[in-house]
Amino acid sequence: MNEDTYALELPKKTYFGIGAVEKVREAVKVLKVSNALIITDRGVINAGLVDTLMKELSSTTVKTSIFDEVEPEPTVESIENAAKSLEKTGGIDLLIAVGGGSVMDTAKCVNVVAMNGGSILDYEDDIKNPRPIRKLLPLIAVPTTAGTGSEASIWAVFTDTKRKLKTSTSDPKLIADIAILDPNMTQTMPPTLTAATGMDALTHAIEAYVCIYANPITDAFSVQAIKLIAENLRTAVEDGENMEARANMILASFMAGSAFSNSSLGIVHTMAEALGGFYRISHGITNTLILPHVMEFNLSANVEKFTKIAEFMGANVAGLDVNKASKKSVSAVKVLSRDIGLHQTLREVGVKREDFPALVDITFKWANESGNPREVSKKQLRELYEKAY
Repeated sequence: MNEDTYALELPKKTYFGIGAVEKVREAVKVLKVSNALIITDRGVINAGLVDTLMKELSSTTVKTSIFDEVEPEPTVESIENAAKSLEKTGGIDLLIAVGGGSVMDTAKCVNVVAMNGGSILDYEDDIKNPRPIRKLLPLIAVPTTAGTGSEASIWAVFTDTKRKLKTSTSDPKLIADIAILDPNMTQTMPPTLTAATGMDALTHAIEAYVCIYANPITDAFSVQAIKLIAENLRTAVEDGENMEARANMILASFMAGSAFSNSSLGIVHTMAEALGGFYRISHGITNTLILPHVMEFNLSANVEKFTKIAEFMGANVAGLDVNKASKKSVSAVKVLSRDIGLHQTLREVGVKREDFPALVDITFKWANESGNPREVSKKQLRELYEKAY
């Protein structure tokens, strides 16, 4: 028996199910708060999802304000803008993030800056001796997409446009105090967004499963997430009103987020984040384009787990040796992304081959610290970008 000890960081409470947004009333009572700032974006506002939340809060004594200027793939500047809004409002003792990964990450970063001072760059994981995060307001996260799992994650990702770099800050305190997983809140997602965020969740689950820091607890989350995504993502894309598929996808996203938050990820994410920072391409799309190529690169490092992934995704591996069976995991991912109508190459989303040297330099800095099951050279990273092109 393995004698290692594992730690597990999760939200203090998670509500899951159709109509779970009603539990926000209970959540604010548990947290004993009186003045909430809802952080969201215009798309969520226009979809009426904040109205749904406000209706539930109207029966409580909690005063609410709204900041709805979150931008996709948040930047240092947009975080500073949101933090100023919180300071101007005054008396806030609760943040409620209603939206996708960009909204939840913005809320986390705003919380850090507003409560600890300075710029979010002072807390960047990439710098030596980042400023400590000493205190935070309580955070309720209500995801409206099924992909990032940010509600369960210790990370908050943001972009420094001056360096064309997507980076992050991390701390267990950044995990939402309360997560509310209501599939009704994801129902307005259009098919393309459903597809891209679903592939983001799949990438989290697969990378967490094969990462060198995986453990029995994270494996359990990863395995279930992979199975749920394989069984439900096509349906969620084709029929957005299928609430069983929506419920299974938001649960898979949460499980995948819990998995990678408690293990780590791999070079899919280091490559995808380099692309996202350089071109401002959405994270779900960059993950989709890179994932099968990195999986193929990593096969030899853990053929048993990649064979299991193939099985979890419904591939028939009966009678195949593990080397051939493990390759079925790569083809299963490619088929899924094609079936749900996503781009298949970097050139389709505007990536330029002449930028590869810069992208490789950005990626290489952290690639071999990511938890990837194989070490990678700059030459191999260049080859992976070429294969994805």
